Amino acid sequence: MTDKRAQQLIAKAIASSDIDRVKYYHMCWWEGRLRCLHVHHTKDIHPVFFAAPGDTFANALNERQWQLLTDRIVAFAQNRRIGVDGRTQGRNGRMRAARQGLKLTGFDAERLRRLLPGGESTRPSEDAYLERLYRLLETADTVPPEEVPDNVVTMNSQVRLKKARDEMRVALVFPGDEDRDGDFEPMKVSVLTPIGLAILGRRVGDSVEGRVRIQDLLYQPEAAGHFDR
Repeated sequence: MTDKRAQQLIAKAIASSDIDRVKYYHMCWWEGRLRCLHVHHTKDIHPVFFAAPGDTFANALNERQWQLLTDRIVAFAQNRRIGVDGRTQGRNGRMRAARQGLKLTGFDAERLRRLLPGGESTRPSEDAYLERLYRLLETADTVPPEEVPDNVVTMNSQVRLKKARDEMRVALVFPGDEDRDGDFEPMKVSVLTPIGLAILGRRVGDSVEGRVRIQDLLYQPEAAGHFDR
């Protein structure tokens, strides 16, 4: 999908929406196409590209908002094998994307989406990590917590990493939980860090960040029957 085609779909989605200026809307992928819908139209997890008051959409997006939306939708279309008509390119394309994607639980995906800003970030130093998180959420294969394989790194998992002869234990946590309880063994690593984003959704045996190998999964909440952690 080209930038021009993405912008045409954005304009069409806005034009076809009955926007109330005082309510909040988001640009999302819903039921197989791009739409501009009220933020509470569903509780189901689905790809969301941008959220703002209705007044923002009614008065036309500014240049930065257009570029942000365009970049995100083009990347989403490429990852999901969506063609210029806005439709997914066949069952085989969807199957390839699912096989190549990472595994996330629906519970983790819902909580991780809350870390994403609706528009401009107020913490520029985290923009790159938030963008990586966004792309990960859009490309990952989301499964119920009860169905995630027991060798996949999920949130609050404890992992043994190995690089050459060196090993370290880390716990993958949400931002703000790194220093909770003052427990440094295993070391708590925020998901909004290079290593945190690299191991989330990966399997035991995968190599990340160069020569770092996920050697072992010491604890996974779902495997232990803890589906709300």
